[in-house]
Amino acid sequence: MSITLETVISRNESNFLANPVGEEIIILNMETGDYLGLNQVGSDIWDLLKAPTTVQKIIDQLIDRYAVDKQTCQTETMEYVDKINRLGLLRVQG
Repeated sequence: MSITLETVISRNESNFLANPVGEEIIILNMETGDYLGLNQVGSDIWDLLKAPTTVQKIIDQLIDRYAVDKQTCQTETMEYVDKINRLGLLRVQG
């Protein structure tokens, strides 16, 4: 399924363990032992995914938090969401 601005997404925590380390989050795949480090922006997105939300709402909140223009934020957020979805970190609800 292709993710759009109106797609509702949330964390897929079933096979992952996430722990904060300073302002970053380390996510461990409990099946493979692989881990992913999230920087501050990635950690903020992970935090925003506690409850189901649209990609557009995530972008809107990031624009409020960071000095970034709308187009850059949208492009980079969509790329990031696609990446973590491919890694199995998201539940996509449509």
